[in-house]
Amino acid sequence: MAKVQKSTDSSSLAEVVDRILDKGIVVDAWVKVSLVGIELLSIEARVVIASVEQPRNK
Repeated sequence: MAKVQKSTDSSSLAEVVDRILDKGIVVDAWVKVSLVGIELLSIEARVVIASVEQPRNK
């Protein structure tokens, strides 16, 4: 598992988006809504965000 680096420097939105596209990010979410023991809604989602580079032939 990769180590998480913590930075005290502030980053602009452009820097954050650039880093996400460079490294990639995976968001895995699971939500369950129930009322009085009856499950009303269940949502599972996995979102992968990454850039795809095309090799250039020289």
